[in-house]
Amino acid sequence: MADEADIASDYNELMISRALGRIRRDTSIKAGPKLCGDCEEAIPEARRKLGFKLCVQCAEETERRNSLFANY
Repeated sequence: MADEADIASDYNELMISRALGRIRRDTSIKAGPKLCGDCEEAIPEARRKLGFKLCVQCAEETERRNSLFANY
């Protein structure tokens, strides 16, 4: 026979499982564009599948610029 702790544990597992299912559904990644949004060069297929919108070079440049102004 299940006691209150077992019932609570089962309930927690159910709620966590449902929450993770919602997160997986809501965060489905859509493929990115074929061309970079900045320089219009082709973006590699593997990078597109992860949803990136910039090529590696433009993404690095954007991150570099953002880090320069991070403290302002």
